[in-house]
Amino acid sequence: MATTSSKDFKQRVEKIRIQFLFDHPFLSVLALSMPTVYQKNPHELFETDGAKLYIDQAKAITFDDDRLKYQYAHILLHILLKHAFRIGERDKGLWNRSCDIVINLLLLDFDRVGKRPDDEVLIEKFKDQSVEEVYNALYEESNQDGENEDDAQKEEKVDLIPDPKDEEHYEEEIDALIIQAIGAAQKQGALPSSLDELISEVTKPKIDLFTLLHAYISESFFDKNVDFCRPNRRFIHQDIYLPGFKYEKNRLEVTIALDRSMSISKDTFSKFLGIIDSILRISSDFEVEVVPFDEQIYPEMIVKYDAQNLKKEVSFSKGNGGTMFAPVLEYIEQKELSSGRRLLIVLSDGFFTIAKAAQLETIFLVSEKKNLTRFQNYGTPIYFDL
Repeated sequence: MATTSSKDFKQRVEKIRIQFLFDHPFLSVLALSMPTVYQKNPHELFETDGAKLYIDQAKAITFDDDRLKYQYAHILLHILLKHAFRIGERDKGLWNRSCDIVINLLLLDFDRVGKRPDDEVLIEKFKDQSVEEVYNALYEESNQDGENEDDAQKEEKVDLIPDPKDEEHYEEEIDALIIQAIGAAQKQGALPSSLDELISEVTKPKIDLFTLLHAYISESFFDKNVDFCRPNRRFIHQDIYLPGFKYEKNRLEVTIALDRSMSISKDTFSKFLGIIDSILRISSDFEVEVVPFDEQIYPEMIVKYDAQNLKKEVSFSKGNGGTMFAPVLEYIEQKELSSGRRLLIVLSDGFFTIAKAAQLETIFLVSEKKNLTRFQNYGTPIYFDL
């Protein structure tokens, strides 16, 4: 049984920090650098708002050293992956649970990280999924009728507490700590591979999907004239003068393959329709064709939009069939859409097989991150967070 003595408890914590220094240097950097407050926490032994770490030593009485070490690593991963800053408008309880699921699955790959307490939820079907993906799945399950298969595993841990008011300021400080922690781990070759991609996601700049599409289409499909009279302002502050670009008015020609299969949730499908509406606003001169598909193409559902015909509302119905991409490729070939400067955008969760690339520039906007890699040889895959 652990003691509640302040001195003894802090010695236990210090011992764990030393162990992290040799076994998990990226956790050691965070443990030594994060502002730490010893106080009475409302919920858990370790809690964080993303900017500070709060420790309630009185609650440690139920934790032996192995479980204390695990909980310490667990809360540090919350901070490392910036879970407190990524919640947005999501349900706080469901987001907290999603974050715990992801962390506990990550810690399966760690050696010498203590022992997972019994109240820590572990659902292996979410292995290798992002927190956002887990949240979306749990959200869908919570809205379905009937008993959830994971109801028995639900836990009431609340180790993520409300964000600080000056969120942007604190997030910048955490980014600096993360970079420092990564550097320490890389020097010792001790950064777990399972963390590489996750850390990259939380430290790289966030670009909204509409901005990304606009930039991609503008750079790739609109003619542009080089003009030194209008230098590139991006580099002027460095006394580097490069030519600017002046875009000519070009007709944007896009075919959108809209996945309406059974695997697409209603919420995801509504997001797809919002993306279509955004694409219609990218250019003032365009022709956009939306081709709904599941196991086949539905000619009667195909809708064409152009600059002179914007009266049609972006409204399509979701289906209940499977998903086959071959009919989309056949349609493109039959209509000879591969000629000219047309772009194909595929809106899907990515649960389909693909044997060959379309004969035109293709973007796969995929709502399920785990399906991205299968499209790398057939176009530009992009994961968007719902």
